[in-house]
Amino acid sequence: MTALLDGLKNVMVSVVETLGYAGLALLSLLENLVPPIPSEFVLPFAGFLVADGRLNGAVALLATTVGGFAGTTAFYWLGKSLGDERVRAFIKRFGRYVLLQEADYDDALRFFQAHDVKVVFWARFVPGVRSLISLPAGVARMPFGRFALYTLLGTVLWNGALLLAGWLLGERWELVLDVVDRLEGVLWVLLGLVVVGWIVWRRWVRAQRQREQA
Repeated sequence: MTALLDGLKNVMVSVVETLGYAGLALLSLLENLVPPIPSEFVLPFAGFLVADGRLNGAVALLATTVGGFAGTTAFYWLGKSLGDERVRAFIKRFGRYVLLQEADYDDALRFFQAHDVKVVFWARFVPGVRSLISLPAGVARMPFGRFALYTLLGTVLWNGALLLAGWLLGERWELVLDVVDRLEGVLWVLLGLVVVGWIVWRRWVRAQRQREQA
């Protein structure tokens, strides 16, 4: 573990010890607004404090869920305020620098609109994606009630799992970070393969249609 992460961990632990539930809510809020802040530190430590009798498990889960939901929702409203036209204009201007075409954006938007519930729910379990997935949800104007429901369900399950892990491990709660790090690597590889495969397939389909039309 790097010195930077050690320092970040010490700060977060201090916030939780000083502010209690309010500190948990604040860190969960920041973790969603600033993705490099890892929930894998905060929640297992909170679980350890629950096992130690210094926090109530249900209240800790409620505090982290409220904070996490508030942070995630901020990206939803940002996407909704930006809207489709601004995002499309950005892609037209800068997309070529990252090999992103407007047609790719259209395909992604259609995919999201068809599977919005699944995407929003399962993204809560992927570190680094949990918050940012709310941005396309807002751009696609996913109904807020549906977005809120599945975001809350995913958040409760993720937070509950990390709190439980910290509670079970006790003073060894930091071991959770190693497990999540390994899982994150596997998930990112799988996600990358899926995205690349999907883009290649969509471009192949468009090329086939163009040849047929010609």
